[in-house]
Amino acid sequence: MRIFQTFLLPDDLTAKYKLSFAAANFSRNLMQGGGFDKVYSLMPLTVKGEMPPIADKGYEVVYSNSRKRGSILAKLAIFHEQWKIFKKVNKEDSLWLYNLNVVNSLLFILVKLFKPSVKLYIIVLDFTPAISWREQNYWYLKLINRSDGTIRLANSSLFCVKNTALLPGVVPPADEAYPKIDKLNKEFLLSGVISNVIASTPLVLEAFSQLPDCILHITGNVLEGEDMIKDYAARYPNIKYHGSVSYNDYLDIMYRVTFLLTTRDESYPENQCNFPSKIIEALLHNRIVISTIAYKQLEGIKYFKVDSNCEELKKQVLKICNMSNKNLMQYANQTGIIREMFSTKVWNKIMADIENYRK
Repeated sequence: MRIFQTFLLPDDLTAKYKLSFAAANFSRNLMQGGGFDKVYSLMPLTVKGEMPPIADKGYEVVYSNSRKRGSILAKLAIFHEQWKIFKKVNKEDSLWLYNLNVVNSLLFILVKLFKPSVKLYIIVLDFTPAISWREQNYWYLKLINRSDGTIRLANSSLFCVKNTALLPGVVPPADEAYPKIDKLNKEFLLSGVISNVIASTPLVLEAFSQLPDCILHITGNVLEGEDMIKDYAARYPNIKYHGSVSYNDYLDIMYRVTFLLTTRDESYPENQCNFPSKIIEALLHNRIVISTIAYKQLEGIKYFKVDSNCEELKKQVLKICNMSNKNLMQYANQTGIIREMFSTKVWNKIMADIENYRK
């Protein structure tokens, strides 16, 4: 039996608990391929109190009553929850984990020690390297490198498991038609988790404050600098801050724009160990991607690489906007190639190849 442990709730609860829509969408997309026999969902430490009933029968949310009591008991609940999943894992099963962290590392250790016939695989979506052994991620990396196989979204020398594959994302199997770009505009979207490390927010705001003909939309979970964003939006009419919105509202905004910005700071080590899920999502939805990092895993896909420097970014955005429609349209409407490269069919085959790997 192939089991998937992830972090998933319906969209309304994802918004309520301020969880990652990107993580939820990734898991939901992967599950739609029918590659798992059972799916268990665990919750981050920040989720506490009464959990509403979950109507979705595609996965089971493992949620301890201890979380309803607050304080220390809520923090200890993660151990009880992992123990409950451990008891459900049988000999010879394959257990796939969504990342490795404080919420599921005990499950990994228990299975490794007491159910050695179970194969442990990790989908490494993002990872922040530790500076010293005193940090938790130092030990999580050691566990990741003791797994039986990995699928990684990004290529980093920190990971040394030989039985591995590189896939930057997954798209759902449905043949849903996404709106194509037929008329180009100068509207841009910066979305997702907004912080200096992930979004280079000060850089982007300053660049677009000097590009009055280019409209910048910002939406997502702002970890830092929200006052700064609001200040720029108040002073510059071409900068629109939407705050945290529902997924449907997010899609409405995305379909309004031509360009999706992903402006990670390449100098930060964590940005070498992950891949922006927004890139695959934007390409699937036919938007044009502008990235501050060149990604090996996007070979064969057209996107723009720009610099992490205000003056250069400003010049490069203007150059892109001034391209002929014919040339610019080559970077749009790439749904077909994205589905071909990152479908659940591809993922299911690669998972099977990893499970059948022989040293």
